[in-house]
Amino acid sequence: MKDVLSGILAETTERFKVPGQSRAISLDPTKPKVQTIIGPRRAGKSSLLKLAIHKLLSEGIEWRQICYLPLEDERLRGETFKPDLILQAFGELYPENPGSEDVFFFFDEIQYLPQWEAFINRVHEQVSRKVIITGSNSKTLHTEVASVLRGRALPLELLPLSFAEYLQFRNIPFKAYGTEKAVVLAAFNDYLLWGGFPEVALSEQGDRRPVLQEYFNTVLYRDIIDQQQPANYSYLRYLFHRIAGNTGKNLALRKIFLEMKSRGYSVSLGSIYQMADLAESVYLYKRISRFDHSLIKRENADKKCYFIDNGMLHAIDGSFSTNKGMLLENLVFWQLYRMYGNIYTTDIYYYQDPSHECDFVLYKEGGHALPIQVCLQMTEESTRQRELKSLVKACKQTNSKKGIIITLEEEQSLVYQDINVQMIAAWKWCAVPFDIFSI
Repeated sequence: MKDVLSGILAETTERFKVPGQSRAISLDPTKPKVQTIIGPRRAGKSSLLKLAIHKLLSEGIEWRQICYLPLEDERLRGETFKPDLILQAFGELYPENPGSEDVFFFFDEIQYLPQWEAFINRVHEQVSRKVIITGSNSKTLHTEVASVLRGRALPLELLPLSFAEYLQFRNIPFKAYGTEKAVVLAAFNDYLLWGGFPEVALSEQGDRRPVLQEYFNTVLYRDIIDQQQPANYSYLRYLFHRIAGNTGKNLALRKIFLEMKSRGYSVSLGSIYQMADLAESVYLYKRISRFDHSLIKRENADKKCYFIDNGMLHAIDGSFSTNKGMLLENLVFWQLYRMYGNIYTTDIYYYQDPSHECDFVLYKEGGHALPIQVCLQMTEESTRQRELKSLVKACKQTNSKKGIIITLEEEQSLVYQDINVQMIAAWKWCAVPFDIFSI
């Protein structure tokens, strides 16, 4: 196994390719922390590592000072090995190194390394302070890094491209007026339907659906089945398709369980809850709670779910290709999460009572609540009244004097039942994000 490790370490040097695009998130490899990049598969975590390595090389750091190991390589998955073999293989590959304290360690998809937690802690404490790891399981990495490294880690989340990044990847300058506006609007509609995975953003439209379906299958088999080895996984595809179909709705797992029992699946309710939690931890979707000023009531409330990416969502559930309103709501959630949420808490809720529902409420504990409604178009008077009434009800119940309506293109300021309402165009706000609390 040591020879295999040496070969892979040498290959990363010989075949190193610099990614062509940067991201809004960047790494500083010189920080004396274990930097942990967490996010869904194919969002660009490996590219982020390679950009950091390229920066080091451009500053005069030599390859003998860089240990980059992609742990998902199938040659490393055939048998269990002790992590210390990595240090031995790297030391033998570069025997001229006087010591390891100046070596930069990059471990990609760390969850594939057995007993990685104690190993990373030892490397950071005894070998080098320059350690960066990536992984696709937020719960495992966040929990384990926090418990083992005790404040010496710095977690970073990398999600699929925001619309601002999407424009940058496609070399489309943002213009709010003139003929160029039509180009940006067309790009937003493309982003709305096909999402922001980097490879998909740069691929031909005919190739996108099979690529996104393969992403879904990889999450299912690599991140869930391979990692957890459940005794029974025949029901998982149906479960995750049903979760996708519930995007923007209350996630009634008990109802899904009863559906599956009626279809003949042999599965327990406990397994459904366990696998749903696991799917969330590997970034298949995220849940938010119903708003309440009581923290306990928020935690115990029913959850709504939002799928990780519009492209993957409509690639596995074709009904979303014609439901642009729900795709816009899903897109807005992830933009809000990028701006106001993090791995520790989303600070994003929804409002619901027996007769009204407001899509989102931004609320940081001890701060002011801001209700946000999402509506594709407000041109029809019945739609306009319904959305305004639901927004105003949420504002009054959350003690907010203002509310936001995010539409596809419409912009307007108005006062409705003593509430200041601001309509903002999603395509503009996502291209050039601004703090909506400041409106």
